[in-house]
Amino acid sequence: MQEVRIVASDGYHLSALYGKPVLTSLGTIVLAPATGIKKEYYLHFAHYLIQQGYSVLLFDYRGIGGSLRGDIREIKSYMHEWGTKDMQAMIDYLVKEKNCQDIIWLGHSAGASLLGFTPNKTAVRKVVAVNAALGYWGHFPAPQKWLIYFLWKLIGPLMIGMYGYGKMKAIGWGENLPPNMLKQWRSWCLHPQYFRDTILLLTGKDYFDDFRIPMVSVYISDDYIANTQTARLLLDFFPHANRRLHQLAVANLVNEPVGHNGLFRKRFERTLWPELMRIIEESE
Repeated sequence: MQEVRIVASDGYHLSALYGKPVLTSLGTIVLAPATGIKKEYYLHFAHYLIQQGYSVLLFDYRGIGGSLRGDIREIKSYMHEWGTKDMQAMIDYLVKEKNCQDIIWLGHSAGASLLGFTPNKTAVRKVVAVNAALGYWGHFPAPQKWLIYFLWKLIGPLMIGMYGYGKMKAIGWGENLPPNMLKQWRSWCLHPQYFRDTILLLTGKDYFDDFRIPMVSVYISDDYIANTQTARLLLDFFPHANRRLHQLAVANLVNEPVGHNGLFRKRFERTLWPELMRIIEESE
């Protein structure tokens, strides 16, 4: 895949990778990461998509991986800007540089849910959301929910106070997060309505009123974060979209845990990836 530098509307430089098949492309897929996950984590699956005949764009959000600029403590951006600016920059790049008008948006967790914040998404033809969920801690099963509650009530504020940023690597939660991102994510996950207040602040509505892109939400059966309740509640933020919820029963396909992030690991290339590919290629 070719490294590209994409500039967001506010001038922020974002690190991205673009690849295409040797022969004619069947379409273009944006693979949008989950919170705190670098684009390189998805490289194996991106190559798989290219082998299936699709062009693929991977990217890092501002403050993450190759898109981290300077001292992480000095980054003032908020998490919703991954949607309003970074995701928009990827769409604009494909439209302007690749003449693409039928993007398939494959979003992992926040990589799907934050697409609602994107101002102009007319070039996106359909969305496949993987483990996208309403992240309120109270909707998780015990004992995990108490660990998450402890993280948000105590560990999160301590990180900001001691280090000036979210030291997420230290607790095994992906890449470190700039302070405002951790604070905003924490506020969302402690609220039963998740980011509804942020939607209201930015759009004047308490849901994504203009979002009408067909969306299939796929959640893994052993993921405690994206479960039947939280995946369905997240879809409620997109009331005007043609929505479908699909559980991927991984116990019928593999003999090991998959969870929230595991689907994109290379060891599932012959078992779970064809299932996800089938969902991606289904007509909306």
